[in-house]
Amino acid sequence: MFKELDVIIPTNKKLSYLKNLIFLINNQKGNLKINIILIHQSSKKEDLPNFLLKKNIFYKRILIQNLSNAKNEGLKISKSKIFTVLDDDIIISKNYFYEAMNILNQTKNDLIFFKINKFNSNIPLSRNMKNFDQIINYKNCNCCLSSTMWFNKKNKQMINFDKNFGLGAKYGSADETDFIYRCLQKNKKIKYISKNLVYHPWEFDNLKNLKSIYAKFFSYGVGQGALYKKHLEKNKKLFLYLLILSLLKSLSGIIIYMLTLKKKNIIKYFAMFCGKIIGFKNYNKID
Repeated sequence: MFKELDVIIPTNKKLSYLKNLIFLINNQKGNLKINIILIHQSSKKEDLPNFLLKKNIFYKRILIQNLSNAKNEGLKISKSKIFTVLDDDIIISKNYFYEAMNILNQTKNDLIFFKINKFNSNIPLSRNMKNFDQIINYKNCNCCLSSTMWFNKKNKQMINFDKNFGLGAKYGSADETDFIYRCLQKNKKIKYISKNLVYHPWEFDNLKNLKSIYAKFFSYGVGQGALYKKHLEKNKKLFLYLLILSLLKSLSGIIIYMLTLKKKNIIKYFAMFCGKIIGFKNYNKID
């Protein structure tokens, strides 16, 4: 029975921004011992605000602006058998930790991921996030984001995030998908949970001009294309299939939104299509 967990929070924002999230964590339902590991990606040293001066909070500042590297720094510090990763702008329900720990205690899953809804709604953040639970495999893992990842480390080899992928890296996305692929290659059991417990802002709504939309989703596409190229040597047939399927989805998005004359969505899917091709073509492993 697990009663202790580590919560890894990578952030590059001012520390005062975290006040609400720390409050939500410290007011979770259940008699749990919660250790907060805060990895601050910042070149500027800040005095810790009072809400971070708690015995259960470990703070580390790093200079490198790389999300996967920050997660790995948190994993090095983590000692509990269970850890989770949270985005710094996420909203969690009061019983989120209680529900997640119950699932891990009652099942043999190595990893679980939760559905994420848009703020103040039960609308999934992505259309890939279904309203039913799923066993995760190579073909459906695009419903999983690392900001709701729970990992059971009991007697298992730890897997780190690839620092070449994710925000701040050469390939600006797909860090969690790469993590899942490598977990599946080690025969870890992964499940997606569809309960409405986690909420997150949908950044697409805040992108006002077409240039910023293209840049954001081109970066996402580059990461996805590079991901398929990276894993091609593991199973050429499977990852070529996943690449082609992903490109067809982007093309279908372009066509659908051309018919409805939604320019922002057309740019989004066109940028992802281009990015996937460039990422696949140009991928090379970086140590």
